[in-house]
Amino acid sequence: MAKRRLGRLSVTALALAIGWAGLGMPTLAADQPAAGVRACLIVDTDVGLDDDRAVALPAPERDVRAVVVTEGVAGVQAGATAISMFLAAHGDPPRVIPGLASASPPAYDWLPAARSGAERMNNFLHDAVPFGVGPGQLARDVGTAVRGCARIDVLVLGPWTSFLRYAPALGSNVHVVASGRSFAENNPDNFNCEYDLPACRAAVAVLDRVRDVAFVDLPPAGADLTYDPTEAMVARLERAGLPGLLRAALLVDPTQWLGTRLWDDAAALYAIAPGWFEPHGGHQEPAVPEEKFRDLVVNAINAD
Repeated sequence: MAKRRLGRLSVTALALAIGWAGLGMPTLAADQPAAGVRACLIVDTDVGLDDDRAVALPAPERDVRAVVVTEGVAGVQAGATAISMFLAAHGDPPRVIPGLASASPPAYDWLPAARSGAERMNNFLHDAVPFGVGPGQLARDVGTAVRGCARIDVLVLGPWTSFLRYAPALGSNVHVVASGRSFAENNPDNFNCEYDLPACRAAVAVLDRVRDVAFVDLPPAGADLTYDPTEAMVARLERAGLPGLLRAALLVDPTQWLGTRLWDDAAALYAIAPGWFEPHGGHQEPAVPEEKFRDLVVNAINAD
């Protein structure tokens, strides 16, 4: 999850194409599952407020088997409870699995306030509550969650700490989409890498052994280019189900996310619709104007 301020994939590719027809979706990219392939998705998140949007984005189309909570913006235990309560609004929520924490995270002056808000869903909850299960069987639990999947996609929205532990349990047909940039392209604003730099470095060798890896970022921000979430965008979310809970939680205190960017939203959108992106160096960036990008994010969450 990129945190600095400026502050179910359908089981078949055909179903995915139909789901996006109303948006004028480009032809599916070659790395999308072929028709008949049972493809499952794992989301690895540190449960920041943008992660809530990003987790909601693929939920209508993808077969989300597990959500792994890695320490980052939120802590593992309180973050796992918050995302579990959020996902309950989906009606058939995926399993939430507590992940791991960095052994020596850097200190950020903005993180305590952001963590407090994230662990309470933007203060939607009165208190942060620790999860009832620990991470002692992380790899086993993830392996159980994806049993029977012919292909496994992993959407990494937070630090790489947990991924290193459960990656060997995923098998050989693994595809990864990650928010931010690779270790080779890392920069100080890349929170996911910097929060656990040793894990980010170690992930290089692990990612060399998966079928496909895509890092997704946004263009550099400028006066006329922000790719930021807006109140108008959030107000367009449906008022029921997962979109409704997301809308209600975000509108409790918009100051907690105004001035941030749609980093994790970009990675989540790429995981279901890579045709809206184009390569820039070693990563992908949106190939559409930011207002169109906001439309795509809202429509995906609303399942329009």
